[in-house]
Amino acid sequence: MSRVLVCSAVLLLATQIAFAAVTTRKVTIDGQLTGGAKVQATCTVSTTGQASGTGKFSGPTYSYPFTIKKVTSGAGTLTFSGNFTMAGAYPVTLTVAVPSGNQTFKYVINGKTVTLTGTGTATVQ
Repeated sequence: MSRVLVCSAVLLLATQIAFAAVTTRKVTIDGQLTGGAKVQATCTVSTTGQASGTGKFSGPTYSYPFTIKKVTSGAGTLTFSGNFTMAGAYPVTLTVAVPSGNQTFKYVINGKTVTLTGTGTATVQ
């Protein structure tokens, strides 16, 4: 009986160590928005909630990079928050369905919120 308890304790400890070894998750987003715009992003999220990443909002004649500083989760969705890297560092928010479905990209310029919707994928590794 004591051997069973010891084996159980060792197995439980090994499982916890393996889980703790996965300290970050990589999230990759690829979306097609209304009007032909695209949004793509890659972000790393730690188990403590720290997030960092980059993305690109682009269309036929423009391309605007942005950074990701925060990620929050909801029922089947992830929301990424950050800023454009251009002058003004305007805020951006990207909400995506996981693993695929609706996507909403919002940004604010000069106090005006612009909202674009579309569909795409979000891959969590």
